[in-house]
Amino acid sequence: MTTSRSLRAALILSALVATVPAAVHAQTVKSQSIVVNPTSPVSVGSLTLINAATGQPVPGFNPIQPGATLNLAALPKSLSIRANPVGTVQSVRFGLDSNLNYHSENIAPFSLCDGSDCAEALRPGQHTVIATPYTGANASGQAGLGLSVTYSVVNVAQAPTPAPAFAVTSITLINADTNQPVPGYDPIQPGARLQLSALPKRLNFRANTSGNVRSVRFIRTGNRQYVENEAPFAYCGDTKGGNGKKGDYLACDGAFFTAGTHQLSATPFTQMFAKGTMGGTYTVPYSVTP
Repeated sequence: MTTSRSLRAALILSALVATVPAAVHAQTVKSQSIVVNPTSPVSVGSLTLINAATGQPVPGFNPIQPGATLNLAALPKSLSIRANPVGTVQSVRFGLDSNLNYHSENIAPFSLCDGSDCAEALRPGQHTVIATPYTGANASGQAGLGLSVTYSVVNVAQAPTPAPAFAVTSITLINADTNQPVPGYDPIQPGARLQLSALPKRLNFRANTSGNVRSVRFIRTGNRQYVENEAPFAYCGDTKGGNGKKGDYLACDGAFFTAGTHQLSATPFTQMFAKGTMGGTYTVPYSVTP
């Protein structure tokens, strides 16, 4: 009797299970499963330190190299850390130090934090950020290849670099007929193009200096040298004008403006005739077209 009753109960249970819709089975499995696919096409390629005020990468930290040191005293005040994904990533889960579920981000750019709540990630000391990409929102779907980066944070004030006591700060193109700078070339920007047809016919170059400069040595492409001993320091020389002061510029000859690329360097000295202490050389490359 007992055996017959047990057999009947088993048959009833089997019938009930068989009548449960397949969709219910599928939903239960899906809701309780976490799919991790090591061959997923998504990954995090790198982490970047972001200036949260501008949304741009901080120079030198794009990407953040493993073992990098972030000196807060030399960085923007508002910072964030961005995960750079590869593939179609819908969300990124961030871990910070021992908290492996620190933050999940569903919208690109995938940021660990913004400038207002990054204090924990930027507290002085050593930190590790783990960024794991997912194919679904809220860290769902397939988990791709994550990235772990360890870095250090310090806050050490840096002494400002002292300005040189004397220097050539720039070079200006001068209209030798008016003794005035040529508009657009004060100073000459590195890589500037001098289109002769759009410029005055008579031209000169002036070295702009700071500090106690007594002479400037000019060197142009082809090692053509000239030393100017009195301000204004003109490459092709100048004379005294009607007021008795230097600054009536002479015109450079045509060899200075042959078509092609050129390079002009100017080095300051503390004494006349390129003597005494030599300062740093200022160099500007430029090109000439007809």
